[in-house]
Amino acid sequence: MQNLESEVVKMPFLILIAFTLISAFLLSKYLSKSRTKNLPKGSLGYPLIGETLGFLRAQTQDRGQDWIDERILKHGSVFKTSLMGSPTVVIIGKAGNKFILGAEDDVFAAKQPVTAEAIFGKESILELTGFRYRMVKGAMMSFLKPESLQNYLKEMDELVKRLLLIKTKETDTIKAVTFMKKLTFTIAFNILFGIKDECTRDALFEDFNLVFKAIWSLPVNFPGTVYWRGLKARSRIVDRILPILRKKNEELSSGILSPTSDVISSMLALRDQNQQPIGHHAIIDNCITLVIASHDTSTILISLMIWKLARDPEIYKKVLEGGILWLHINAIVIQAVYLHI
Repeated sequence: MQNLESEVVKMPFLILIAFTLISAFLLSKYLSKSRTKNLPKGSLGYPLIGETLGFLRAQTQDRGQDWIDERILKHGSVFKTSLMGSPTVVIIGKAGNKFILGAEDDVFAAKQPVTAEAIFGKESILELTGFRYRMVKGAMMSFLKPESLQNYLKEMDELVKRLLLIKTKETDTIKAVTFMKKLTFTIAFNILFGIKDECTRDALFEDFNLVFKAIWSLPVNFPGTVYWRGLKARSRIVDRILPILRKKNEELSSGILSPTSDVISSMLALRDQNQQPIGHHAIIDNCITLVIASHDTSTILISLMIWKLARDPEIYKKVLEGGILWLHINAIVIQAVYLHI
């Protein structure tokens, strides 16, 4: 009898939830129709979720291109969708690329999905425009230009060799992709940011893995979700990098460091139009952006290179004789960062 009464009590609550969800869905459909007169064909999917689940499912099944091709056939080379909580227009082809890459700020402004914006930060170079964008990019490029990087080739070479030797002593078999993720991360934090403490790097590596996953998730900030864990990891990253920034700032002021020592030092030395520093949180936002921008691209390229060497004895022999494998790995890591800013 008590169970029956509890079920009866629950019914109005469940009906209210169902009514709310249905109303939200119908309202979103109505609003989207009233506001999409100048938007391309396509579907925004369900409220909040959009087409995210189908998109992510296609990625995990290595069918990302099929997901795109299906919509091109249905809607054309320009179509709308909704991914990671953000209405999105997908543009395919040379004309679309030319428009995006050549448009002025007042015509086309960069806008990241909700998840990416939260992880990268509001002052990331991906969110900046005008003078501030040019200033931050200039600081990064001054460190990443070839003549500056030549000073770090020997250090990168020794770092790659040391990490490989350590790994080969631990096991006879190395999982290439997993190891390359750790390798590219270590090089980035050693060379780009001057963070050489192993315990700090290991802790940051674990948190960045959570951050990477949060970018490709639904923006549901609820305990236990991928997005929630990613935001918590980002907060820990900020807490770990802030003391490093303060220490570097002191060393920069006392002349121990120079603005060309690493990317962090370069950005600490920046001054805006009012001769004010850009702020520690702006620097952290751009450090996080650089790590994310270079991480997967570098890992994929190096892993493919290892895959090719393992299957082509002739190329492997030439590379081994020339002793150029380390330089290739180092160049890929830095080039990936360079291309993404």
